[in-house]
Amino acid sequence: MTGLFFAEENWRGQKAWENCKRDLKTQGRKVNWADYIPAPVPDEENVFGVLEMQRWFKGGNAAAWTDLTRKLPAPSFPGVEVDRHTKRMLVAEVRIGLPGKPIPADFVVLRWDDPAWPAEAARLITNALGSTARTPQSRIGVGLMLRRPEDLQAAQIFLLCETAPTLKMLQAFLPDTIVNANAGLPESVLKFEPDGRDAYRVTMPVLGRVADYLAWSDGLEPQFAVIRQALQRPHSRMQGFYGNPNTVPGPNFRPVRNLIQTLGARAECHLLLGQPEAALNDVTLIHDFCRIFDENEPTTLLKAMVNVAVRGLYAAQIAEGLRLQAWREPQLAVLEAQLNHINVVLPVAQAFELEAVAAFHTLESVPSAGFVKKSVWSGLCPRGWGYQRIVKRVNLDFGRIASLAAANQVIFTGQVEAADRKSQALDHWSPYAFAAHLTPVDFTRACQNTAHAQTEINQALLACALERYHLAHGEYPPILDALIPQFLIRIPHDVIGGRAPIYSRATGGTYMLYSIGWKGIDHGGVRGKSSPNLDGDWVWPD
Repeated sequence: MTGLFFAEENWRGQKAWENCKRDLKTQGRKVNWADYIPAPVPDEENVFGVLEMQRWFKGGNAAAWTDLTRKLPAPSFPGVEVDRHTKRMLVAEVRIGLPGKPIPADFVVLRWDDPAWPAEAARLITNALGSTARTPQSRIGVGLMLRRPEDLQAAQIFLLCETAPTLKMLQAFLPDTIVNANAGLPESVLKFEPDGRDAYRVTMPVLGRVADYLAWSDGLEPQFAVIRQALQRPHSRMQGFYGNPNTVPGPNFRPVRNLIQTLGARAECHLLLGQPEAALNDVTLIHDFCRIFDENEPTTLLKAMVNVAVRGLYAAQIAEGLRLQAWREPQLAVLEAQLNHINVVLPVAQAFELEAVAAFHTLESVPSAGFVKKSVWSGLCPRGWGYQRIVKRVNLDFGRIASLAAANQVIFTGQVEAADRKSQALDHWSPYAFAAHLTPVDFTRACQNTAHAQTEINQALLACALERYHLAHGEYPPILDALIPQFLIRIPHDVIGGRAPIYSRATGGTYMLYSIGWKGIDHGGVRGKSSPNLDGDWVWPD
């Protein structure tokens, strides 16, 4: 009886596997790995035919660490790394004005019992600092400023109090307000330091100067020139072995990230100096660089997710220029044209299709290699159960692709989470486990990051059009449809739910723009408290 049971279950499993392969072909699925191997590209037509591009940006290439990566970012610039040894600069003097104490000359008087005093103190400190750049390389959110530290005139604040607040009370007040005042300073940056009786120094890490950063990064112009010249070539194909799914070459994220961060910091420096065209050149190189992800087939998940990250940094730099009110009509029109053609959902959908094909290729080549026994007692279970588990895995891999409507830039969160539940159930109480190289990736997190990045891109597109309208009319439009057709071809829809983004004019000549977040619920423009933001709206700027 036991022998018959095993024989029947093994037959059932193998039959299910054969039916699965036949069904995939009936559905028109391209499951032959050879169909995904890109055609050879002549070196003179290939971005990666340029030796430096291959050496700098191909994954697993140790040469990148001895060349470009060691030059990026600039590790010696203040504000990039912050610890207890970092030099600090004075941004405010605060004196406690107890009853009867005279007011010093040139000090601004604020009252402790006035709820508005922290916001006013934040404004004074912001004015003392002047315009600053929130460079991506900075660990404190602010990296560069126009002034020299020695030229900074610290704010002088006389705080009227009935009783002297403690150091802890003062420290609790100011940092949060600085953030709300849009100075870009996180809580750990400003520090109150006692300076005699009832007096304090407010300090922050010394920032680098815009001029110094540009002078340093100008030294990278030979590398930038090589990249720009390489990107003029019509094809992009990393050199490597494509015959096996496990050997497809991918990007080296570290030098890619450092390059993008440096270009972003340069763009912010140029914006602070009132040089929007130079900033556009830096941002455009970020945009053009993404060709190595968009056109380098086959689209692996690594390439797709690096593309998501880089495009997010690109959108953030555009947002920073809008915050500084530095972009002008010519640059905004160019940025809008770039943003209008960015679709990060499509490469991610293609990557998950490739993941499914790669798993299928491995299982079809050697089906028994796709699963291993979980424990000793697994040997008492028919191997046909392992085949049935493989069928469920293959169907899951191909089925979850429908969660992403790539052409329409819509992600169906319900289907994504249903696929996640099926994936978890697949491994529950099973006597077999997949081999390490077939372990399913975090599909849900990839979709969440993709949805958020595409939302940022769509919002950046709208923000550019809104700013163009504002420059032309002196105010923001009453509704988004007023942007069409002069400033925008179409209104991009939300990635979650496919509805229009939510927009309204606000007091003070500003506006609110937000999109429905991952949960698909309109929270009225309130960000979530989780990280990443999955339980609230996606509000511009992020």
